[in-house]
Amino acid sequence: MNAQSNHPIIDTTDPQFLGPEAGQQAGGESQSGSERDVNGSELHRYFSIARGALISVRSNGVTLCRQVDDDWKVLSRKKVDVPLAQWVLNKTSSLSALARWQLEVDELPSLQDLMAWNEDGICETPTGHRVEPDGTGPDGVPSWLRALRLI
Repeated sequence: MNAQSNHPIIDTTDPQFLGPEAGQQAGGESQSGSERDVNGSELHRYFSIARGALISVRSNGVTLCRQVDDDWKVLSRKKVDVPLAQWVLNKTSSLSALARWQLEVDELPSLQDLMAWNEDGICETPTGHRVEPDGTGPDGVPSWLRALRLI
């Protein structure tokens, strides 16, 4: 599992990421200031294949998402009626369904790296193997271009 860290996170109020599914209360009111603080300490960081993004689960009930060449954005917030300890336990137990390599990804490649790999015809996987852009490594891990859903 990842080492715990306290990466600085930039907050966003982008409406695309905030709404009922992001934990806002009825009537469009946002949660209290401490609940909105996305700079809680990082509990877990992992790569989501479904989103093609890096996910950061924070100690204050906020889950953030970061895609290539973009800032961290709020993906979801803990529901008000769920105790924080239970939410953390649920998030931690859901990590057992992930492949080990997904838990070991700390950063995404740069847009420049992705463009170079696409042009060269050789791409890296998150575990460091060199493969064709649409290929997988000997360990079954897809190339970054596939993992990020770019091809």
